[in-house]
Amino acid sequence: MGAHGDLKKLIKENFPDFENELVNEISKEGELVLFPADDLIMDIGQKVEQIPLIVKGIVKVFREDEEDNEIFLYYLNPGEACAITLICSAREGFSKIKAIPMEDTTAVVLPISKLDEWMPKYQSWYFFVMDSYQDRFEELLKVVDAIAFRQMDERLIEYLEKTAVASQSRLIKETQSQIALELNSSREVIGRLLKKMEQQGRVKVSRNQIELLK
Repeated sequence: MGAHGDLKKLIKENFPDFENELVNEISKEGELVLFPADDLIMDIGQKVEQIPLIVKGIVKVFREDEEDNEIFLYYLNPGEACAITLICSAREGFSKIKAIPMEDTTAVVLPISKLDEWMPKYQSWYFFVMDSYQDRFEELLKVVDAIAFRQMDERLIEYLEKTAVASQSRLIKETQSQIALELNSSREVIGRLLKKMEQQGRVKVSRNQIELLK
């Protein structure tokens, strides 16, 4: 089939709503890039010059302040793009988020000039961008609500459930320190809550691994 044909096949599989003409343009303008696990795809303050469309793997998106405090925002899965990156691309701005692959991740990387060019040209691209904005806005509202209105045990179980869904595995390989960092808590608090959840039969905790039971 060749590299060009393989790229078109990947795009069609992961973005089935895109018109054929748009698929052809993406395969012509895009570059297939492999991001190794734990590599940095996007950093806070980095100038946004490309749009990555995820076709394989999982990407974790989060905020970080000057004191290295982190707050988890959401995951990106195949068939998705980061709405915050799209917004920054549209304004030729700088990234407000960090994005790190949880596993080896492949993306079709596009030049930012195509974002605006394709909006009036392809209806499927317009709806994809608008839906990305809406989906991520709702995710951010959930983060705000969780911080403002929910107890840490509720936030922790939701974090574990989201991670299990994103990785398609009930085994969560995040350390307790990493979870505490991303939930803006302490390792001691997270450890205490996990112990309580283990006693309730909700999780099974072992070294550097948490199994979500129900």
